Amino acid sequence: MAGLIESIFRISFKVLGFKIDISDFVGTIRRLCNWNTITGTSIWSIASSIHSVIVPIGLSLLTLFFLIDITKKVMDYDRMSWERIVFTCIRFFIFKMLIENSFELLSSIMSISNDILTKVTSSIASSSSVPDLATQMGDLVRNAGGLIDRGFMGVIILILYIPFMGTLIGVLVQVFLRIGKLILSFSFSPIPIAIGTWEDGQNVCKRFIMSTISLGIEASMIVVATAIYSLALSTLSDAGSISSMIAIMFLNGFLMAMISMTSSMAEKWTGG
Repeated sequence: MAGLIESIFRISFKVLGFKIDISDFVGTIRRLCNWNTITGTSIWSIASSIHSVIVPIGLSLLTLFFLIDITKKVMDYDRMSWERIVFTCIRFFIFKMLIENSFELLSSIMSISNDILTKVTSSIASSSSVPDLATQMGDLVRNAGGLIDRGFMGVIILILYIPFMGTLIGVLVQVFLRIGKLILSFSFSPIPIAIGTWEDGQNVCKRFIMSTISLGIEASMIVVATAIYSLALSTLSDAGSISSMIAIMFLNGFLMAMISMTSSMAEKWTGG
């Protein structure tokens, strides 16, 4: 029975270039948060391809807002000055450069965030070991006692298998959602930057940049959440087999709640 339980928890597959290993669940989440892992997949080419299409649209919007701004200044005779016109032209060229190099700009932000992530991961790597989920579930059956108790424990795990996996899948969806946000942000980045050149839309560009920074910070927060989760699993004690199973399900739900909270926390901290 223990071998059967271990086999149903040893689920491994690749999707969109990402390797998913349920048995090494914490390691999988940390890999999905790594910027180098994300850019090394085939799906990331979508962001680059769409971005190259959106850049001309961003430049067209930039030109439109520039002309509107110039027209407003020319019509305002009392306040019009060559200094304001020159400043508007300089602003136009600065935003033009930002739009044309928006992909590289965001990549630089994420590279800095990934350095922070690497340091955070290194600092917590030695604080707690990461239990193998399949082995841990198999041990619940092996340590249940006699043959009848082991069989009963195996049946309990099988009954709770679907809700158990549901929480793990929920966590993976949250992490993949961050990857989706990154792809969309990089793909359409020229548009919010172009809107930022318009006086009435100045805060749009700022909020967009800060939201990208929040996505970078979110990765480090997710890794800290997995560290708390793995530490809780490795220090689980004074519990029988069924109690341990319930405790693990509780910790899975706790991890899901923490990761779902990291996005809003990162946005609040950065004002994104």
